[in-house]
Amino acid sequence: MLTSFLTDLRYGMRTLRRNPGFTGVAVLALALGIGAVSAIFTVANSVLLQPLHFYKSDQLVVINERNLKKGFPEFPLSPGDYLDFRDHNHSFSGISAIETTAFNLSGFAQPERVPAAGVTPEFFQVMGSQPILGRTFTPQEVRVGAEHVAILGYRLWQRRFGGRADVLGRKLKLDAELYTIVGVMPAGFEFPGQTQCWTPYTLKPEDWQERGNHGLGGIGRLKNGVTIEAAQTDLNAIAARAEQAYPDTNSGWDTTLKSLQEDTVGDARLAIVTLAAAVGFVLLIACVNLANLLLSRAAARRREIGIRGALGAGRARLVRQLLTESMLLAGLGALGGVALAWAGTRVLATLSDDILPRASEISVDARVLAFTAAIALFTVVLFGLMPAALMAKTDVNSALRAGGRGSSIGFRRNRLRSLLVVGEVALSIVLLSGAGLMMRSFYHLRNIDPGFDPHGVLTFNTDLPDAQYKTNQQQTEFYDQALEQLRAVPGVTAAGAGWTFPLSNVNIVLSFFQMGKPPVPAGSEPSARYSAVTPDYFTALRIPLKAGRFFTPHDNASSAKVAIINQEMARQFHPNENPLGQRLKMGSSTNAPLEIVGVVGDIRDQQLVSKGQAIVYQAAAQSPNTSMFFAVRTAGNPAALIPAVRAAIRQLDPDLPLDTVGTVEHLVDTSLSDRRFAMSLMAIFATLALTLAIVGIYGVMAYSVTQATQEIGIRMALGAGSGDVLQMVLSHGGMLMALGLLIGVPLALGAGKLLASQLFEVPSSDPFTYAAVSLTLLATGLAACLIPASRAARVDPMVALRIE
Repeated sequence: MLTSFLTDLRYGMRTLRRNPGFTGVAVLALALGIGAVSAIFTVANSVLLQPLHFYKSDQLVVINERNLKKGFPEFPLSPGDYLDFRDHNHSFSGISAIETTAFNLSGFAQPERVPAAGVTPEFFQVMGSQPILGRTFTPQEVRVGAEHVAILGYRLWQRRFGGRADVLGRKLKLDAELYTIVGVMPAGFEFPGQTQCWTPYTLKPEDWQERGNHGLGGIGRLKNGVTIEAAQTDLNAIAARAEQAYPDTNSGWDTTLKSLQEDTVGDARLAIVTLAAAVGFVLLIACVNLANLLLSRAAARRREIGIRGALGAGRARLVRQLLTESMLLAGLGALGGVALAWAGTRVLATLSDDILPRASEISVDARVLAFTAAIALFTVVLFGLMPAALMAKTDVNSALRAGGRGSSIGFRRNRLRSLLVVGEVALSIVLLSGAGLMMRSFYHLRNIDPGFDPHGVLTFNTDLPDAQYKTNQQQTEFYDQALEQLRAVPGVTAAGAGWTFPLSNVNIVLSFFQMGKPPVPAGSEPSARYSAVTPDYFTALRIPLKAGRFFTPHDNASSAKVAIINQEMARQFHPNENPLGQRLKMGSSTNAPLEIVGVVGDIRDQQLVSKGQAIVYQAAAQSPNTSMFFAVRTAGNPAALIPAVRAAIRQLDPDLPLDTVGTVEHLVDTSLSDRRFAMSLMAIFATLALTLAIVGIYGVMAYSVTQATQEIGIRMALGAGSGDVLQMVLSHGGMLMALGLLIGVPLALGAGKLLASQLFEVPSSDPFTYAAVSLTLLATGLAACLIPASRAARVDPMVALRIE
């Protein structure tokens, strides 16, 4: 058996070497299809399937609260609720609270902003990770007033301390305070996010009972055998008891849990699954092309197969030989596919570093190689068996009989190959339509009015250390001086600052009380986004004033408290009245009331795809904060002013780093990067599918013309002109294209519905997209038919009639 297989293998290799054109086209088509599928599977395997690099990561669960009545499907924990969940649950071996933050690291040549996290003592035990140097935090170190200690991330340790083992016990200056280094975490441990420094999360005893302030992340480790659903039921029972005990703060609140892997992957899962489906179509088209090539080659080898049958080769023996050749093609295609997948994943990992989670982990491994081998076997069995079986059925007498080449261009006599072309066209239009919808969606998104003008604006963030800027007056004075310095920079036309900034992912939501309106039940208070801004904030971003006035320097700590709302806030809460002069209290009924003095336009604050939400702005001088985002409008290129802006802030505080420095245009562009990435890949795969389909159409038409040379000669001898032959060939190709469109358009409409959640202001049944794609495919398909059609029109009848 082995000897026979090796014989078939050697014969197959000789056969493929004798037909380099056929072999090259077949291997290239397969390599493209298999490579695309393997590349996306590599991404899916690394991002979705591989467990996270934590001990028993399947037991790690992210814990959030939610209040669907208030429109909060996922919200951070409050300190009091965290303690309830930690102390009274029956499902977790441990739960830790996390406050995601960042520190100003100074004491080196250049200050920098370091991603950090304040964590409770259980954190490292819950995560199942221990320092490679030193220790974790003790319970005494989380008390208010205890010595400041910190644990370094591996990259920070290497970058700032050269990986020295004597780093333990050294001092680190964070936010103008000294911290003693007590540990170093291993490489790769940077949870949450890109954290490079961990400190104990400390609160005063009375603050641990706070339930109205939600700002903590929750991470828990499930006990063995406990499911996420059971754990959520457990925590919801605790939340229900808290709702009964604290109706003012906990009414309507329960919990929502998800695995850490699901939380890490986020929205990338849908994009990866969509791309996987797209490359699946590409592979099918490549395999259909292979089947067409094999069928065409089968007809050319009828005489050879007939001779082998006459010499005693049985059908099973012939099928095995032909399948061996298909297996060789698939093997070569798989090797090429692995090479393309390896190169493609390197490019994907580089381009998607800030887009795909776990992008640095994307690599070709044994699972990917096994998947590629399985795909290659799939192509052999599904698309190599049919041509092999047909070839093995060749009648010996008809194959050896001379003059048996004549055939018809008609659809019936090339039914199988024509059906395969129709399938290619149908599959191609599904991909092209999906790519077209995403491109139209991206075009609308790219040209949407965000409610502010991003052109010519520089932005950055600063965070003043509490130890250095202890009072509201110090904070206000710093930002006043900073804005004054920035306005003095040549080329700056306006400068403002605010707690939050469009597309910055900083989101502050506060409940509020409307003065003079009927009271609402406890726990049902309305809420809105909140920000405190300086007077020139709106001018710098060119957010238009719709009614009233902007803030002025007179809106300070000693003047009446004022607020500006956006149009959406006015529509929701002042639908039939003038909002100017109305008063509201933000956060708590005990806070001082704010008088509404202006209404500004809506902005797309969090994402460009989301419509404007209700926002309340307060004068920054009346609500100081240590952290502010700056908007610096310039007369020229804003990026060119980055050194001058850095110098202006450095004159005020040389230890204060600037974070997230860049242009607002870049910020807008970055917010679209994930959609651009998905659209670009879809367009690439659609173009590849179109190319393969056109090659398939050309191949079938060229073969049909070659096989029908005698028939064409007879027609021309009987009076048919070149135009008649040209029309005959093109009409056959057009019929194949039309059938493919008739089948493909309904399939594309169904697939478009699956893309609906990823589209923006474009319906999944957009007629313009489907019309444009259909015309494009029809035009390119007919263009592919022109070469064999023109060749047929030039056939010499006398030469054609002498062909045997």
